[in-house]
Amino acid sequence: MGFLPNGNGDEHIRSRIRENEIDMRESFGDRFKGWRLGFSVEWDSILKGIVCGVLVVLFSLLQTTIFTKFKPFGAVPDLILPLVVAISMTEREKWGAIVGIAAAFVIESLGGSSVTLLPLLYMPAGYICGILTVHYLRDSVAVRAVYTLVSQAARVIITAIILAATVGDINIIDMLTITLIPEFFAGVIFAPLPHIAAKLCLRSFNKTREERVGTTRS
Repeated sequence: MGFLPNGNGDEHIRSRIRENEIDMRESFGDRFKGWRLGFSVEWDSILKGIVCGVLVVLFSLLQTTIFTKFKPFGAVPDLILPLVVAISMTEREKWGAIVGIAAAFVIESLGGSSVTLLPLLYMPAGYICGILTVHYLRDSVAVRAVYTLVSQAARVIITAIILAATVGDINIIDMLTITLIPEFFAGVIFAPLPHIAAKLCLRSFNKTREERVGTTRS
């Protein structure tokens, strides 16, 4: 009467049920991936974030403890600005901007900035230096020196503007000799410390898996 025999019919039904179960599992897996919104855990990124955080805290404490007692040229050097620049050159603009924002909060919480608005320079400095390193100037000692000089000069300009706006009647010669020039040279002379630290601590993250395995075996 058009019906399949019992044996063949049962096997056909079981086959259809198995196919439907596979389709449902695949569909559920695709939906679950969609629920994650593309988020994936990358252990390298987590470890890199931890290393960057440790560097920020370390140099923030160094700036707010030792260098508040030992002041080269009579000024506390800004170690965080060259650290942000160094990280952005090694890990590019995304990490430079993120570390710049985090460093601004850390140094402000420790009272390590003589002028409150200065940490606002960290994020754009990290982002811009990262972009320049990717598209225009390759990472080298000379380029790092140029970035350090320019970023410290930008810091001096911001300091001068803020002091002129807040203090009011201020002698330009006194501002240059007491604040601006000492801060500039102190920041430039001690900038190699965070640059070297960031280079050494982050270089392993820029190696391929084969290079890391070869280094481990050797």
